Amino acid sequence: MKTRRAKFIGLLLVLSFGLLIYRLAHIQLITTEQFGPENVNLLEESVEQRAQKMLLNNGRGQFIDRNHVPLTHQKVQDIVFFPFIKSISYPATELASILDESTYKIRTWIEEAEEPFYLTEKREKPLTETEYQELKDLSMPGIIPVKRSIEGDPSFAQHFLGVVREDPEAFKEQIGVLGLENSFDPFLESTEEEKLLYHVDAVGSPIFGLNVRYVGQQEPYYPVKLKTTLDVNMQKKAEEIVERFGIKKGGLILLDIKTRDVLAMVSKPDMDPKDPISVNHMLTAYAPGSIFKTVIAAAAIEHPNVNTHRLFDCNKSINEGKKPERELGMLSFEDSFAQSCNRTFAELANEMMAEDPDVIENYAKKLGLTEKVGWNGDVFHFSDFEQFPNENSSTIWGNDTDKRVPLAISQTAIGQLNVQVTPLSIANMMATIAQKGVKKEVRGVTRILYQNDATMTTFAEHRDDENILSSYNTLRLQELLAKVVEDPNGTGGKLKGLDVAGKSGTAEINDEVDPHRWFAGYFPHETPRYAMVVVNLNAPSSQPTYDVYKHMVNEIYDYEKASS
Repeated sequence: MKTRRAKFIGLLLVLSFGLLIYRLAHIQLITTEQFGPENVNLLEESVEQRAQKMLLNNGRGQFIDRNHVPLTHQKVQDIVFFPFIKSISYPATELASILDESTYKIRTWIEEAEEPFYLTEKREKPLTETEYQELKDLSMPGIIPVKRSIEGDPSFAQHFLGVVREDPEAFKEQIGVLGLENSFDPFLESTEEEKLLYHVDAVGSPIFGLNVRYVGQQEPYYPVKLKTTLDVNMQKKAEEIVERFGIKKGGLILLDIKTRDVLAMVSKPDMDPKDPISVNHMLTAYAPGSIFKTVIAAAAIEHPNVNTHRLFDCNKSINEGKKPERELGMLSFEDSFAQSCNRTFAELANEMMAEDPDVIENYAKKLGLTEKVGWNGDVFHFSDFEQFPNENSSTIWGNDTDKRVPLAISQTAIGQLNVQVTPLSIANMMATIAQKGVKKEVRGVTRILYQNDATMTTFAEHRDDENILSSYNTLRLQELLAKVVEDPNGTGGKLKGLDVAGKSGTAEINDEVDPHRWFAGYFPHETPRYAMVVVNLNAPSSQPTYDVYKHMVNEIYDYEKASS
């Protein structure tokens, strides 16, 4: 019995050992590239565990400005130092001489390094062309000249361009979570990374010799480049001016009138890198105050039964029996617009609404204020693709009942009550007036380019020729907007002499918060090229709004002179 048991146990041991040998052979020789139910490549995993890498480019698409200036992933010349050079002889004195640094500092950088490092991150200044070339000429193992992309959040135009973060759902490594990074994410998704690899043993010594291997993009098409409408110089100047004059909440939007391209977009406060899901105030709807009188003026100019050639009693408030904040006397239609008399436009609105309850909405639509104004259309298999998907829709009326209440009509006429429009749409309205009634959608991107600069697709200008203002009406509105600035008593007098036409707005919110302070317009008045809106939300004074507007206009004029 004992003999049988011993034989049985021996047989089990032989079988177990055989199975173990087979398993090892199966792993090492047969299924090294497709092991297990998930087909893990054991060779790659083994190498990856012993590989150290330096990322040169994460493979995500790039933004460029309208003049092809890189806005993200800027390429810089740099030198990668791999720590294995500390185990071989390296020319510390020669390196110090080339870089104008002490030999001690060079040795400290290298001897203390446990991971590869970029030279510019140690000394925090760019390489000169001479330094780069001399280091390249060394041809030293472990000291590798490279051209790499600067990764990370953009240093400017953050709300416009957006940022990239890890995908919380883990479907992709990274996704765009704000701005154009978000709306164009399907086109910008990372392709193959560019990186340098070298392999080490358990204690960090190099294996496979001292060779550093490049792994990266091998084809000319990807990642793509998005040609934005931004002018990088105007954008940086706009951010500087908004910051200088202390706008804490609000910002600036600048459009090219002819194309309706966004040249600059600033939103305050700045984005919090730790919580990048922030509000872009240029795409958010707010009460516009007296800027909305432009809509009432447009309707009154064309209305056959409204007399605009009379005087209006601007000593009266829109609330019967209450005194107005300003007593302006008897004013004409033109002077009422220039001095922003609430009573005049309340009267006109009520007269027109008595005949046509949709008149205000109709003229708001003619001026492009009733719908989103950002570029929308079909792009490949994406139907109704929006360049600005976070853009708010406008609101004119809270409900139809308000259309029959005189005080509600009066409050709506002066841009209060339930009126909510975005700075982007107001800038587009000013561009529409300046371009004699031509309505267009606003673009933030004009082309998607392949890596070799060939065009993948174009975002053509979208013009809307339906329900537009007459040429006579836009001419009259241009005169009214110019009078706001040039008239001695106009509310835009602080901008006099700048050849600006526009309208101010002060939107009262409630007794507990300060009003929104706006100025919207276009310039130069005689030959319009730019439409711009500045808004300071919940601001105690209108002065910063005018300061920002004035300085930005002057900067643009100076920029044009320098470029001509």
